[in-house]
Amino acid sequence: MFALVTGATGCVGSNLSELLKERGHSVRALVRPGSDTAFLRSMGVGLAVGDLDDRASLDAAVKGVDAVFHCAAAVSDWAGLDEMRRVNVDGLGRLLAASAAAGAPRFVYMSSMVVLGMGRQEDLDESAPYVFTGDNYNTTKIEAERLLLEFAARTGLPVTVIRAPYVYGPRDRQMFPRILQYLARGKYAYIGGGGNPFTLVYAKNLADGLIRAAETPRAVGRVYNITDGAAVTRRELITAMADELGLPRPKRNVPYPAARVVCAVCEAAAKSLRLKTPPLLNRFRLKFMHTHLTFDISRARRELGYGPDIPFDRALRETVEWFRKNAG
Repeated sequence: MFALVTGATGCVGSNLSELLKERGHSVRALVRPGSDTAFLRSMGVGLAVGDLDDRASLDAAVKGVDAVFHCAAAVSDWAGLDEMRRVNVDGLGRLLAASAAAGAPRFVYMSSMVVLGMGRQEDLDESAPYVFTGDNYNTTKIEAERLLLEFAARTGLPVTVIRAPYVYGPRDRQMFPRILQYLARGKYAYIGGGGNPFTLVYAKNLADGLIRAAETPRAVGRVYNITDGAAVTRRELITAMADELGLPRPKRNVPYPAARVVCAVCEAAAKSLRLKTPPLLNRFRLKFMHTHLTFDISRARRELGYGPDIPFDRALRETVEWFRKNAG
């Protein structure tokens, strides 16, 4: 397989590129000017300098590839709608058009469980409906999925959607760095006891799911949930991280009703002051720290032969070890 990977300098894209190379595939990465590409170059990944805003660069990037893995996205709990739509929706549209014009045999789109809303999600499968929350990331990922599926129906481009929950692993810039920062400072506090479960996905497991989607003819036109399979509670995750790092286990806890009040106050103040950075607590972070979030991966197991192969305890050890070696 000759694969194009967008977002290849990020957590998902870099781990996908690494696994593709390990399995003997050729990889080209779409990278923006000035990106840190040292890791990609160390693996022999080809580089196509361009941007989702630049159709000509996309035409060059997709030329001759067997599969396009679109992992690039604007991920934020506070960025403006126009900014996120420019990347997550308009950029996708240009990449789809370029892929169709080039006759790309497969297009695998990296989506997110965020399309299912902010409320309790218990063992949801791919039939669960979209839930608009007013959050800009949620809005643009729903718009992107709809655009993708409508484009495929109109043009015949063979597409597959992979939905993931919170992703962790080497080169994670979203979840683990924040947790590690609070643990190291002794500032982490559970919300509502930390007993609610959620399913995560290790970036290397997710990469395996993405590759399987590109290689499986039956996956064309399908949507798949990809997770680590087994759920963990917030307390189990944080305790395991603290133990791996040799840090004290957090003991502080904030009752959920109190956290909701603090969240509302923080969001209102940040919006009134037009802050560019997110407040200490907002709905997105409250969801991560408390909401029941578990998902059914039966379809991926059945149709893709997906495992997942790497269990949580090993995945966590590998992730913490990477951060220990690469901190700072």
